[in-house]
Order: sequence, then C-alpha cells, then structure tokens
Amino acid sequence: MLLVRKLKIHIGPLLLAVILVVGLATWQLWASRSSGTLVSASSLPGVSGSSLPGLVAGSIAASIILFELLLWPRKRLRRFKLFPTKFWLSAHLWLGLATGPLAFIHSGYRFGGTFSTTLMCLLLFVLASGIYGWVMQIIIPKWMLGNLPFETIGSQIDDVSIQSALDARRMLTVALGPKPVGLTKLANLDEISAKMRGSSMVRDQDGQVSQIVVGAIQRRGDHRSLLKMESAEMEFNPLDGSEVWRQYASVIEPFLLRGIPLSKDKTNARSNRLSPLRTPRKANEWFGLLRESCSLNAGTILESLEQLCEQRHQFNAQRRAQAWLHGWIATHAGVSVMLGVLLITHIILALKYV
Repeated sequence: MLLVRKLKIHIGPLLLAVILVVGLATWQLWASRSSGTLVSASSLPGVSGSSLPGLVAGSIAASIILFELLLWPRKRLRRFKLFPTKFWLSAHLWLGLATGPLAFIHSGYRFGGTFSTTLMCLLLFVLASGIYGWVMQIIIPKWMLGNLPFETIGSQIDDVSIQSALDARRMLTVALGPKPVGLTKLANLDEISAKMRGSSMVRDQDGQVSQIVVGAIQRRGDHRSLLKMESAEMEFNPLDGSEVWRQYASVIEPFLLRGIPLSKDKTNARSNRLSPLRTPRKANEWFGLLRESCSLNAGTILESLEQLCEQRHQFNAQRRAQAWLHGWIATHAGVSVMLGVLLITHIILALKYV
C-alpha cells in the first residue's frame, strides 16, 4: 500500500483528523480560560478528563480506537464489500494518528496514575509501530523494484530455487557429461519438485506429467537468460568438467538450496554460514578463482552458474526485505488488541466513578 501515490484518498480523513484535534484543543483551551483553571500564563490547561471537552475528546479517541480494531474483522468479511479497502486504510491511518493528541487532550496534557500511564504508553507504542509500518510500505517496495530484478512470489522462493538447481544439473549434464563418480552426493530433487507447494502439474492425454509449473521469476531490465547454451556444441576439457562438477556439488548447489528442507526431518544439513558464496562480493571473488582454474571454454557455464547464485542472493535479500515489511504487523496487531482491552477496562472504571 503505497499511500503517497493517491493523495486524494487521504484528503478527507486527514482533514477530519485535523479538525477533531484542533477543534477539541481550542475548545478545551477556551473552557479552561472560562473556568479560570489556568495556573499561570505559561502553563498548560488544567482541565481534567471529567470536563466536557475532556469527555468528548476521550469518547472520540475511544471510538476511533475501536474503529481501528475493526480492520481485522473487516478483512475477514471482505466478500460483503462493506467499504473500499483503500478508503478504510486511509481512515485507519489518519484517524489513528489523531488518537494520540486526542488522548492527551482528554488527560489534560499530563500523565495520571499507573493504569492511565500504561494505557497512554501502549497507545504511543501502537502509533509508533503504525508509523513504522507505513514508512516501510513506502520505502521497501520501491527499493525492491530498483534493486531486486530477480523477484518471485515470496512463498515460492524455495520452489524456484529447487527448479534452478534442477536446470543447472541438466545444463551441466548436457555440456560436461554426467556427474563423475565419487563426488559429493546430490539430493533427489525430482521427487521434491513434484511436491512443491506452489507448483501445478500439467498432464498430457495419457495422464503423464508433461510440465511442472512453479512461480515465475520477474526479471526487470536487460537480463540474459540464466541457462544460455551457445557453447553446447563446444568441446570441453575433461578436467574442466570434473572441476566444475566438483565445485557445483560441494559449494554451488548447497548455496542454491540454502535452508530448504530436503528430507523428512525438515532440515538441510548443509550449512552456508561459512560458504564462500555467502555474500555477493565473496561469490564474485570465488567465481574469479574458479575461472582461473578452468579453461576459457568453461566461461559460459560458469557465467550461468554465477547468475544462478546472484539470483539466490536476491531471493535472500527479498526475504529480508519482506520480513521488515511484514514483521511489524504481528506486534502492531497484538499490542492494539491489548490496548483495546485496557481501553474497555478504563471506560468501565471511569463510568463506575462518575
């Protein structure tokens, strides 16, 4: 939700929030002057939450908070088309920000006892987390658009990485021949790819699987194909084939399958914390050394493998960015519910002593 792109949507809620805050602050100031509760010319109004403007400000703030909490059930009932989502989110943002000033107006611009102070601190935390989420939703998608040309559906990163490893194996088999005996054993990815959660199988008329479709990679800009095979008809040095297969099995494929569950225990035993490919800079240096140990004919194969590793680096960056983008929601929602419970308790206690 890039809120800055459609400013017209925000004009109404923003004006309403400003009118509520400015209007109630002015009313309270006028009431405090009329009642003579100003201690000195430089002091803040001394009107408490039990005054008429204080009660109105508190009631409006409480109503807005309860309205904010309706966003979650509204998402569950979206099939009823209660209200366009973009307008609801706009009101959620600006009216939510208004609750902070309204709560301070209600309190007479001062913290009270332990309970009211806790309630105010929770409100400030909710507002801070909401502002953080808003900023993240503006910055991160724009950053991903410009810096992550290899982007796919977040939930299918593992599926696409498995498919990339299969493609790399086929490329090496066609260009260099089968994997030499005695090298690091490769995982059985064919069965795993058939069970990928984001995949769908396409069968022919005889019921045989003819295609496996997974989430596509969105390649932005002028990017070459990952598996270019102009050199397929070239004669490769057998030593090149042995070295490339050895490095692929022991270093490259474990990095491509980083953290993907490949067995029943749902763990990948191959750790990449010390992998020479763990950062783009180290990967570039490592592939440079690998090129020096091979002949020029292996250049195209190594270029394709390096591009696959670059794709995996961008997938990792995409996951981190999406964690920043969505990780705040659980905290924001949990503290908001806690705030709502304490708010209801505050209202009940206030009514008890009226």
